[in-house]
Amino acid sequence: MKKVETSINQYQWPVPLPEEIEVHSLRTELLNFGAEYIWLDVMCLRQHSTADNFLEIIRQDEWKLDVPTIGNIYHAAEGLVRYFNGLGRPFSCENWDDSRHWLQRAWTLQEIGSEAMTFNGGTSQYNSRVFLNARGKFKGELITLRRAMQPIVKLASQVGTPSGCSVYHLAREMANRVATNPTDKVAGLFYLLRAKILPIYDETVSEEFAWKRCFYVLPFKKKLEILFDFPSRGTAQQWFPTWKQLMEWPQRNPDYEHHPTEWSGVPETTNDGARFFIPNAWAISGVLHASEENEYILKSGDKDFVFYDPYLSQMPVEVSDQHEFTLVVLTVADFSNLVVCKKVGMKEEPRKCNNGTEQWMKVVYLQKVGVLRTDHNVIRGIIFKEINCLFV
Repeated sequence: MKKVETSINQYQWPVPLPEEIEVHSLRTELLNFGAEYIWLDVMCLRQHSTADNFLEIIRQDEWKLDVPTIGNIYHAAEGLVRYFNGLGRPFSCENWDDSRHWLQRAWTLQEIGSEAMTFNGGTSQYNSRVFLNARGKFKGELITLRRAMQPIVKLASQVGTPSGCSVYHLAREMANRVATNPTDKVAGLFYLLRAKILPIYDETVSEEFAWKRCFYVLPFKKKLEILFDFPSRGTAQQWFPTWKQLMEWPQRNPDYEHHPTEWSGVPETTNDGARFFIPNAWAISGVLHASEENEYILKSGDKDFVFYDPYLSQMPVEVSDQHEFTLVVLTVADFSNLVVCKKVGMKEEPRKCNNGTEQWMKVVYLQKVGVLRTDHNVIRGIIFKEINCLFV
């Protein structure tokens, strides 16, 4: 890399560019894609300055707001240009496992969009078919770029949909990527979850702290997705996974493809931090565990129901004959996973209604134990009751 002084950023900081790349040639290629305006991080985002402490303080202050904005810039863009082997560099089949390659970097995950709006920089010497069928060594295996890109293409197809990217697929892809600063992974993942509120970027905090702060302001549906899909509890104090658990999210059973849980209800409008309130959910209470097998035989009244764990190599759900459980779903008509819970309390408390007024309602306090699945037909005939539940 070399540091280049340029009028494009009014000479405010030296711009890091690959040694062989000139600003003029880079600008020409971007213009040839048909662009009138380009947002380029090294030109538009103040870069590190090791020689001047004052400029470094300015950078840290600017990044608090500027870095969270990046995800929205990509989200609103009319087109995206990706350079696999470095800014302005020609595409190569070498070094796909290098930490600086587009396939490996944490930040580039937020640079995804549909293939129709994506331009591949440095590929003018290839046609699209030859380019995608190019082979390189990736994660110790010689494969085509098309195959290496499969998880990213799947995520890109989800970016513009109403439900957005799957938390599971995002987490598994981010876990395989490299970041200079550990909190960069948290930031890179969070922007793709399309939260309306964005926490400031602070590179001095821990990953866990950054993740907690981000989690509190996640969209309600993303919290639902984690609640009904992540297979275990986070800690004794929180129902949602820690950052470490999220990055180690176990692989699903190949026979099981989870779809985000849909719910037509109106969420609680107040933010209660780690606690998660869901009004008008459906539950089976007083369920007992009746077997020590890998399959879970849960007894309700005089009926036994068989459940199973939807993940491979996952710690078993902790159940015992001494505990009664509550199984929670969002709709009895069409549900996927069930959240297995211990009831830890119940209170009458004021909660906001859809019209903004408050009313007193009975709220069941639940502690998540795990997630199980069952055949829809098996659970027919069982009695569900509507409850207002608070996950703690």
